[in-house]
Amino acid sequence: MTSNKKKRSQKEDENNKSLISKKDQHKKNDLEPVDGFDFPEDMPPEIRKTMQRAMMVTSSRGGPGHHPIFEKFTEGHVDKYLDYIQRDDDNEFSLKKSNRWFHLFYTALALCFFSFLIVYLLPKDRALLNDLLKLLVAFSGGIGSGYGLKTFIDRKK
Repeated sequence: MTSNKKKRSQKEDENNKSLISKKDQHKKNDLEPVDGFDFPEDMPPEIRKTMQRAMMVTSSRGGPGHHPIFEKFTEGHVDKYLDYIQRDDDNEFSLKKSNRWFHLFYTALALCFFSFLIVYLLPKDRALLNDLLKLLVAFSGGIGSGYGLKTFIDRKK
């Protein structure tokens, strides 16, 4: 029985050694650079493995950001895409053009209202006209500053 135990322990030792050597070999393979990219030496092994797996997946797919639909993209699709962009630009221009007309209309309406106030309230009640003018100046200043702030933020982006 002792000889059987010795044989078993020797086989177990051999199996353990082979498993340990396989694990060491596997660890060495996992820690090799991927596609010429060297990881920092002080990077923890778990994070290094995760990063290498992610890089291997992206490299097997054709690189980062690669999508299978790009393989089916032809010149006809590019032409169609450019046509859609041109149509969007035309629509944006017409929208801005119509907005300019609305701004002109609103400005003319405000001038008409202002002139109406001056013509009819100046001879009758100057105090009321002064109060209304103060309110209009404050209101238009608030609108102008809000519009200016929005334009400034849009330009910054």
